[in-house]
Amino acid sequence: MRLGKLCNLVWLRKNWPCLTHKSYCSNSKSIFITTPIFYVNAAPHIGHLYTALLADATARFYRLQGKDVVLSTGTDEHGLKIQASAAKHNKNPKLYCDEISSQFKALFDRAGVSYNHFIRTTDKTHIRAVQHFWETLERKGHIYKGQYEGWYSVSDEEFLSEEEVCDQKLESGETQKVSVSSGQPVVWMAEENYMFRLASFGPQLREWLNSGVIYPKEKRNQAEMILKNLQDLSVSRSRSRLSWGIPVPGDSSQTIYVWLDALINYLTVAGFPDDLQNWPADIQIVGQDIIKFHAVFWPAFLIAAGLDLPKQIVCHAHWTVDGYKVITYSL
Repeated sequence: MRLGKLCNLVWLRKNWPCLTHKSYCSNSKSIFITTPIFYVNAAPHIGHLYTALLADATARFYRLQGKDVVLSTGTDEHGLKIQASAAKHNKNPKLYCDEISSQFKALFDRAGVSYNHFIRTTDKTHIRAVQHFWETLERKGHIYKGQYEGWYSVSDEEFLSEEEVCDQKLESGETQKVSVSSGQPVVWMAEENYMFRLASFGPQLREWLNSGVIYPKEKRNQAEMILKNLQDLSVSRSRSRLSWGIPVPGDSSQTIYVWLDALINYLTVAGFPDDLQNWPADIQIVGQDIIKFHAVFWPAFLIAAGLDLPKQIVCHAHWTVDGYKVITYSL
C-alpha cells in the first residue's frame, strides 16, 4: 500500500529545518524531546510507532552532533475509556494496563526507539507529581468547585462546547451528537466538580502561540479557534463515575481529569516536584488530534503553576491515502 506523503523520510526532509534551526542546547541542560504518552485502551498501531520514530530520529540527529539528549515516551493509563476497556475484557484495570503498556514498550524496543524514559501514569512517582501539581494550582487560586454542564466525548476523553459538536444521522434514521473533530459520540454531563480558570489565560496563550512555537504554523489554527471562546475547564470527574484515576487531594469523591493527569508526565520525567531538570521541554512531537491539549490546556496549566513553557511543539498529520485518514491496525 502506498501511504500518501507521510513516509518518514519525506516528513523529515520537509520538516528537519524546523527541528534544528534553533539552538536548544546549553552547557547545563540536555535537549529534552518528548512523544505524547499513548492511551492503553487498545494495542499499539502504526500511528503510535510513527510518532515515536519521528521523536527518535530527532534525538539521534542531536546525539550525532555530540549533544546530550533526553527522550521520553510512555503510556497513559487512567480514564473512563480505560476503565470501560478493562471491564469489557473482564480484567482488573491495573493488570489490563500492565498488559497493553508492555506491548507498547516491546514495540518501541523492537523498532530501536532510543528512549531514556518510558513513563506510565500508574507509576507512584507520577501520581505524586500530579497531586503536587494539583495542590500548586489550588494554592495559587486557579481551581474552584463548580457545576459543570456540557458535552463529553468518552472516546476522546474531552469536554466539548456547543460549537464543537454536531448532529450525525445514523443508518436507523435517528440522530446522535458527535464531536466535530473526531466524529466520536458525545454524552451530556451535569455534575459538581472542580474547574480550572482557563479563560483567564487567553492573553498569555495568544502571545505564546504568536511566537511561532507551533510547527507547522497552520496547525495552530485549531488552538486559535478555541481562544476565541475560551471557557473554564472541568478538571475532575465524580469518583462514582470514574474510579480508575488519581484522586483529587483532600477530596476522595473526585478523580483528576485524565488530560491534566497525562500532561504532567513531561514534568514527572524532568524530576518534578523535587528536582526539576532539563526543563522546559525543547521539542514536543504530537499528532494533530491532540494539538488542542498541548497548545491550549498544557501551556495554561504551566503558566498557572509558574513554570516555563515548551520551546517548540511539532504537530504531524494523520496517515492518509488519497486524502483520507488510514484506518490503523494493531502491530
